[in-house]
Amino acid sequence: MIPLSSRPAAQPAPSLRHFVSHQQACSALVAQVAADLDLAVARRGVASLAVPGGTTPAEFLLLLGYRDLAWPAIQVTLTDERWVPPTHERSNAALVSRTLGRNGRPYRWFPLWRAGSIADAAVRDVERESSGLAWPLDVVVLGMGDDGHVASLFPGDEAGFAPPATSRFAAVSGPDNEPRISLTASAIAQARSVYVLIRGGDKRAVLRAASGSDLPIARVLASRHGELVVYASP
Repeated sequence: MIPLSSRPAAQPAPSLRHFVSHQQACSALVAQVAADLDLAVARRGVASLAVPGGTTPAEFLLLLGYRDLAWPAIQVTLTDERWVPPTHERSNAALVSRTLGRNGRPYRWFPLWRAGSIADAAVRDVERESSGLAWPLDVVVLGMGDDGHVASLFPGDEAGFAPPATSRFAAVSGPDNEPRISLTASAIAQARSVYVLIRGGDKRAVLRAASGSDLPIARVLASRHGELVVYASP
């Protein structure tokens, strides 16, 4: 595996699947993720899924929540969380609750936010308590920003790339130094399946230009030797 702390000179291209609409992309991704989770439960009796926040994945999460899966055996966590309570409009946990959780599916939820603690301190509790999740994660679904960030791994911030390969979460800084907790690059690299959901021509252009760069999406792709599937729509 390519060291996560190094900056890749080049890497294979991801598998890119184009769809004519965001709804079609989300529907196709739901079908694939559902199949992965079904297989994991059949093989190991449990499945683990990390999902993103933001606006792009909302429809994917809503559609996934309609699927008839073995939800009590499925562990769900976030790829990253802004350091705000779940009642806040910017909370990724709140997004999951009103989309994936809309129909009352009894999935096993592992939140990242911890009340009464700052992210730098809480990450130790998150790391310790996450031992109850099934690792490596069966499925990681990522979004991607216009700057090439994934989860809360931002360009120029090494916090999520620097920890040892055994670290699963890191305290990081988002835009305007907003505190967050994110999956580490190594945790993403070790996942059984990783998918990226993007929308719009600008993000497709960023993805095309990322090869050989030090953008987080390029570094994660390199660490997985190209084993990453992108679901893209206009």
